[in-house]
Order: sequence, then C-alpha cells, then structure tokens
Amino acid sequence: MRRLPRPRLFALLLMTALTLALLFSGRGLIGQGPTEELNPGTVTELMEGPSGLEEVLLSEELVREHPFIYAGIHLEKIYELNLNSRTFTADGEIWLEWLPEVEALRQKHGDDPSELITLANRIETWDSTFEPSTNAPRELSGGRRQQLYHFSSRFYDDQVDFRRDPFDVLRLPIIVELKPLWTSQKYEEVRLLPEANKDNLVGELGSLSGYQLESASFTPYLRRTNNHRGTWYRPHMSQVRLEVVYQSNLWPGIVNWVIPLMIINSIVLMAPSVEGTLSDVRLAIPSTALLTLIFLQQSYHSSLPKLPYTTFLDDLFTASYLIAMALFALFTWGYNSYAAAPDDQKLETMRRINKADMRFQIISFAALVLTAFVSWGSR
Repeated sequence: MRRLPRPRLFALLLMTALTLALLFSGRGLIGQGPTEELNPGTVTELMEGPSGLEEVLLSEELVREHPFIYAGIHLEKIYELNLNSRTFTADGEIWLEWLPEVEALRQKHGDDPSELITLANRIETWDSTFEPSTNAPRELSGGRRQQLYHFSSRFYDDQVDFRRDPFDVLRLPIIVELKPLWTSQKYEEVRLLPEANKDNLVGELGSLSGYQLESASFTPYLRRTNNHRGTWYRPHMSQVRLEVVYQSNLWPGIVNWVIPLMIINSIVLMAPSVEGTLSDVRLAIPSTALLTLIFLQQSYHSSLPKLPYTTFLDDLFTASYLIAMALFALFTWGYNSYAAAPDDQKLETMRRINKADMRFQIISFAALVLTAFVSWGSR
C-alpha cells in the first residue's frame, strides 16, 4: 500500500481536526437557539432579580414608592469575641418609628409591635434577650408610632476575613430585619431605613481588647431570598446592618508572631556562617528550626477556625519551611562533598561550599522578603 507523503498526511489530519471542531461548535450554536427552554429558576431570576444582598440607595423616589419604617440603633458594648467560632456578644438598644400608613398595615395584618423586627444573625436565643421596652408603641405627633427594644444577645459573623492575620480588619455586623412576611408582599413592600442621625452608633464600652475601633455604619439592604417561603413570589426582606469595624493592634501581632518567626529565620540564615568542618552542628540547626516552626504554627492556628485559604502569616511559615529544608539539603551536600574530596582538594572544596553558603543566604533572604510583599499585596 502506498503511503501519503508526510506533508500531505499532516495537512489531511489538520483538515480533519478543523472539520470536527466546526461540526461540534455548530452543534453548540444550534443548541443555543431561541427554542431553548428556560427553567423556572431562570425565569424567576430574570423577573425578580438574583437572590442575595443588594444595598439600598436612599432617594426621594424610594420614600414615595414604598411605605417605610425608620430604624435607629445604639450599641452599648461588645464582649466575648471568639474568632474560633466567629461569634461575639453585644448589648444595646434599637428603636423604630413609622407613619400612620404603616400603622394601618400593621393593624390590618394583626401583628404585635414586638414582632415587627428580628435580629437575623442572632444565635443562642435561649441565653439572650431581645424584647420591647413597653407593651405598646408610643404615639407621637401626626399619628406616628415609636417602639423601643433592648437586646443582649450573641451574634454570628460569617464574613470574618483572616487573610491578613494577625494584622486583619475585623467587621462585626448586627442585622436588623423586618420579620412579618406581609412587609415583603409585592404591593405592600415596606422598607426599613436608617434614621437620618447616625451619630453615636457605638457607646464608650464598644472597644475590644487587642483591637482599635475604626468606624461604624448603619446601612439599608434588601435581601432576596432563594425560595418562595409558601408564597407565589420570592420575598424581598428589608434590613439594616450595623457594621462595626475594628483594626487589630499592630504591636501585639509583631511581638507574638512576627518577631519569633524572624528570630528563627535569622538563625537559619546565619547557620551557613558556622565553620564548614563542624558538620554535626550545621546539620542540627535546620532540623531544630523545622520543629520549632511546626510547633509555632500549630500554636498560631489553635486560636483560628478552619479556613479554606492561607493567611499572611501562613505564607511566611511556608517560606520558612522551604528555606530550612533547602538549608538542610545544602549542608548535606557540603558534608558529602567535603568527605569525598581527596586531601589535596579539600581546601578548594571548602571554598566552593562557602561560596554556595553565601549564595544561599542572599537568595533565601530575598525570597523571604519577596514572599512577604507578594502575600500582603495579593490580599
């Protein structure tokens, strides 16, 4: 049988591959025509928007189109912060104020004023309090109503970010959300809005040990649920979020973690300066440093929850591990090279070992600094 020349064979294979590619891509294009069926979830998302949180922009149009309730909050103190469980305890007050229009809707649906709102991220309700200060709302001028609530509860924060730990920014939220389902109905959608005066959101006891209070905000959001909750539409629950921002103190993180880590790395980087003939001492340094690094990192992670990512300090630990392992390999190579060298070449071998040691010190120091900059900048 006569074989095709290689150029022709290559061209034939190329044309075949292009034909198959066009065929399969054509099938994909045909399958994406206008006759493709949309599932009910896609239709709902197109009509009502995707599920999740959406920040509400305050405007005159919003106030005209929706009945609204003004909400205010004062956080008296925060304590019992537990980063491992992502929880904290807070005490404070919340007050609501609404117009006669909302009062008429409330009486129409027969809801008690104490059931108007809920603390969405409150946990351990059996060991906390959240109750109105009076049995009935206080009547103000113009038919307005006002209700005051006291709370002392434990809250969960699912957005704690430890990527820059131990120099992280801590954001602790308290979420106030309208509770009755009728407040999210299509034609009676009530909005919960923060009152105009947002001063003094956090009291004097709002400080946390090891952190510095940076700021506090009280922002309205709209939470689109991912299910219908027994209705013909997908409810849009109105909420306001108090977010208290804390910056971790710089000096404790440096003293507790960075300085010990830098001391270990300094010892590792100075180890090549030990006389090359002291092979036993040189080989003991990286192995001891590795064990110390392991115990130090385990101690560091004992105060953190399980994370799907590495922290800034974890990246420094990883670089330190690799440097210590590289140093052990370098010392092993140096010891074997010196032991295998003839007597008349031992001096030259020692010079080569010392030159390699110096290069290792420079490269390792540069790698450690580069790791710190890249890790911090990428978070």
